[in-house]
Amino acid sequence: MDQRRNGDRVSGIGSRARDVRDALAEVPAAADWRRCALLYLLFLAIALPVGLTSGLLHPSLPPLTAGAALFAAATIALHPAMTEELVFRALILPRVAHRVSRRRLAITLVVSLVLYVAAHPLNARLFWPAAFGVFSNPFYLTLAALLGLTCSAAYLISGSIWPPVAIHWLTVTVWILLLGGQSLLSGV
Repeated sequence: MDQRRNGDRVSGIGSRARDVRDALAEVPAAADWRRCALLYLLFLAIALPVGLTSGLLHPSLPPLTAGAALFAAATIALHPAMTEELVFRALILPRVAHRVSRRRLAITLVVSLVLYVAAHPLNARLFWPAAFGVFSNPFYLTLAALLGLTCSAAYLISGSIWPPVAIHWLTVTVWILLLGGQSLLSGV
């Protein structure tokens, strides 16, 4: 019995590793990119009013040079966009949704989303305590949940990590560089 459990664990780890590898290698078809773009527009239609009315989004330019802005955008591409999408989408979610039951898919989606949202205040508490107020703000957490849901859907639509990385990167970069994120975070 122990050998079978160990074999199942090894098989499960191998399956997750293959999904991550395949998600990185998958180049989405143009139709998948279009569907993800429409999904992103829906996200924006919901998120912008929430962010603007809550004060988390306010159009402004940070006092950054062009080089510093490019560096910030490149940094955001690596973290949070790439690292969080690898962990909360490619590592947790099934790459091919129809290969699992609807119940298992729903449970996995909820677990992934809860972990993704909870990671933000937890990371702030552990690594950037001054930002805890922003990252634990209920409106911020609502926007994070909407972004996580959008990225999960983009991952399931495409079977690729690239649409959710692009969505995550674009959202955070625009927030930091054009919608007051830099001032919110530097004011903490």
